[in-house]
Amino acid sequence: MTQRALSGLEPLLALLRPLLGAVAAYSGGVDSTLLAFAAHTALGPRALAVTVRSAFTATCDTDLALAKARELGLNHRVLDLDVWGVAGLPANGPDRCYRCKRAVLTPLAALVAPGAALLEGTNADDDPTRPGRRAAAELGALSPLARAGLDKAAVRALSRDLGLPDWDAPSNSCLATRIPTGTALTPAALERVDRLETLARGLGLSALRCRDLGDVLSLELPPDQIPLARNHEDRLSEAARAAGFSGLRIKDRIPA
Repeated sequence: MTQRALSGLEPLLALLRPLLGAVAAYSGGVDSTLLAFAAHTALGPRALAVTVRSAFTATCDTDLALAKARELGLNHRVLDLDVWGVAGLPANGPDRCYRCKRAVLTPLAALVAPGAALLEGTNADDDPTRPGRRAAAELGALSPLARAGLDKAAVRALSRDLGLPDWDAPSNSCLATRIPTGTALTPAALERVDRLETLARGLGLSALRCRDLGDVLSLELPPDQIPLARNHEDRLSEAARAAGFSGLRIKDRIPA
């Protein structure tokens, strides 16, 4: 670890060292990986990184989180969440993200010992009005990245300097975001989106979203990946029809 990396990490460590322990929400994304690593560095075995696995989680995302936790030597646990049993969540209303975030963080809060803290990975760039932030505040979760003034660019730069895996990975979101708000979520709807995204990644595509528009599947990709998607359009269209869609639409998206 370079001196530059240590200097960049110090503001986070200074926030974490006074804690008697910490439970960090860990999805395996860039933000939560830096947070979990910093908590592990500051607190050692008193820091626990927890990945919540549910029907909203793409299989590849859980696999990645597990692999990174092993690589970094984190004290790590996986908890399974039955999202279908969370009141109001399957209805996919405008408060879905709030209900989901609260459901994810609640079992983590139950693991927090006296004097320890619940940590989550909001960074300084994140919109303060996001519903998930309200849920985090209600449960008393701390957001050390934001408190340390680390925006997304700074998180990526520090993660790169620390040698953390996948520091440049594109931002991702849960499978529920692939279904339009107001359209009820079902296991079948999420499973077919996950299956189609897995196929697309296997063809070399990344930073993608498969949006369920009801009749049509919209495959959203960064502009530089559109040509590759066009090369595989017949196969992707066939898979979309086999999943129950009438057709496939390939669309530009700019990754966050």
